Amino acid sequence: MAKRKLSEREELKRQAGREMAVYKRDDMIQKARFSLTLQEQKCILYAISKIKPTDTYLTEYVFDIRDFYTLCGIEKDTYTELKKQLIALKSKCWWMLMPDGETESAVSWFDVVRTNKKSGKVTVAFHRDMMPYLIELAKQAEQGMFYTGYNLQFILPMSSRYSPRLYEILKSYQKNNREWFFELEDLKKLLDCQNYTRWPDFRRFALEPAVEEINKYTDLNVAMDTQKEGRKVTRVIFYMAKKGQKALLEAKRAGVDRLDGQLDFDALLAELQRGDSVKAQFWAENPIRREEN
Repeated sequence: MAKRKLSEREELKRQAGREMAVYKRDDMIQKARFSLTLQEQKCILYAISKIKPTDTYLTEYVFDIRDFYTLCGIEKDTYTELKKQLIALKSKCWWMLMPDGETESAVSWFDVVRTNKKSGKVTVAFHRDMMPYLIELAKQAEQGMFYTGYNLQFILPMSSRYSPRLYEILKSYQKNNREWFFELEDLKKLLDCQNYTRWPDFRRFALEPAVEEINKYTDLNVAMDTQKEGRKVTRVIFYMAKKGQKALLEAKRAGVDRLDGQLDFDALLAELQRGDSVKAQFWAENPIRREEN
């Protein structure tokens, strides 16, 4: 049987899966505070995916406007809109802590932005003070400055502006942890959500859509819980597992305390089966596989 010919978007997504990886130093992900729309985030990450290990502080990156919007599933006249986004990214400044741990630099995302309507190409260069967080990462990791990598195609289908940011934050902590907590106000700052003063609004409009999209589109399974002081939510806890480890994730959330060592799967199953009907239904739909340990 002849193979079905891939559509333009399917072919680009296949290419993205093969080539378009995003790498950032962990301290950039975990400490940066900035305000970006969903499309601005995707534009930056798309440009970052062009970076190669041998690049320098002055390297310029070229991408095709049509490819970018095709990957994102956007179907409209895009040239004028993208120019607006690029101008916004060049003009937006935020404070970045430099590698010495003491100096702060006011950086914009791009130092150089050029467009060519005839060719449909965009050329950008990142702010030079940002480059230590984006290049020579393997060498820096040998010195204890670790980095996080993920596939751009996890981000492209997302429709909430909080999803890409929360995903890369959790991904940066997930390498060595199955759970991580944030003070509520710190998490709001990381996600640029200070406008949500009430916890129910922050949960409903920012966190729940982001967690749903992370679980749907990425390589992580994530669950969320809270800690309270009295009746007030003060901390948000995230439980994280690579896809294929849902059993470990939900077990941790259910309070099973043996995730850090060797799991006794039979005992774990017995404990879960003693839980409520919702939990029992979850495990019936997501059985534990021994190879997930």
